[in-house]
Amino acid sequence: MLELSVQAKSPAAINTAIKKIKEMISSGSVARTSPIHITLGPGIYRELVKYNLPNPLLLESVPGTKASDCVIQADNCEAFHHGAENRAVFVLGPNTTNVKIKNISIINLHNKTPDSELEFIPSDSAEALVWSSLSGTLFADGVRIEGRQNTLSLKGFSWFKDCRISGDVDFIYGDVDTAFFEECEIYLRDDNRGDFPGYAVKPQVLAGKPGFIFMNSRFTCEKRKKTRAFVCRTDGLGKSDSPKGWDSIAFVNCFFSENFDGELAWDDDMQKEIYPRGNAETGIREYNSKVVSKGGKVSDADTTRRNIKSYLMTEDDYFARYASRFLILHDTPFGEIE
Repeated sequence: MLELSVQAKSPAAINTAIKKIKEMISSGSVARTSPIHITLGPGIYRELVKYNLPNPLLLESVPGTKASDCVIQADNCEAFHHGAENRAVFVLGPNTTNVKIKNISIINLHNKTPDSELEFIPSDSAEALVWSSLSGTLFADGVRIEGRQNTLSLKGFSWFKDCRISGDVDFIYGDVDTAFFEECEIYLRDDNRGDFPGYAVKPQVLAGKPGFIFMNSRFTCEKRKKTRAFVCRTDGLGKSDSPKGWDSIAFVNCFFSENFDGELAWDDDMQKEIYPRGNAETGIREYNSKVVSKGGKVSDADTTRRNIKSYLMTEDDYFARYASRFLILHDTPFGEIE
């Protein structure tokens, strides 16, 4: 394993380390399969980072460091650089294989265009983290990912444990097979322009795949004055014969702020198609959802207002597929998880 220690006081410190790794691979002193371990010292790293090597990567802060004390941040967006892999703060490219990120923060500082009246502004798409590998695995442990629009873009297979992810519109999205969120906080923040609707997750899942699965996670939300806040929404692009664009998302033992709309999923008042209809394996589905009031009182969710295409899982569904992380991940490249 190649061990590298990086300090925030050095200019472009992380990129300098990645450049060094590339040179060592090109020279043959490091094999393309050798694991890479980069340790970040506390501080703020003001740079755009891209890692696109096949070498397995472990990127973490110095042991004992809080995620909030080790920050990679920049102001970047579609108006500055075109495409998700160019407008993000941290990009893990399509050649990556197995990546683990631990106890750091990744923040896109970009604020949306002040004078626009649109809910979604293409030029303000501003990812904090992009995972572009179709067959590799991304594991994020204790990571804080912060932005506004399109904060977290995912493909393939990913697992987030004890992470905090925030934004205001479609801030978790992607063409995923399986994206598993365990004991995470999903925080729908206010729009910097004022009282605009909010949407946390926009699932664009590969056809027939489990999609986004949230287990024992908390969905928190700043209260809107007149507009509404939804946990997820559709583009209405999923069809039985489409390879992607399916609305597949599961909520298992999750807690929702009372500030979220009881419909849970937005489909423009049924003007957009939600596909497929929820079932135990795909579609919009939930089990044992709870609502948290402003005062902290926890109660069973009132599911009578749920979108008509959503599905309430039974105990049989739960124990067959969702009662443990092993059941959720064992058919993925993560392999057998204890």
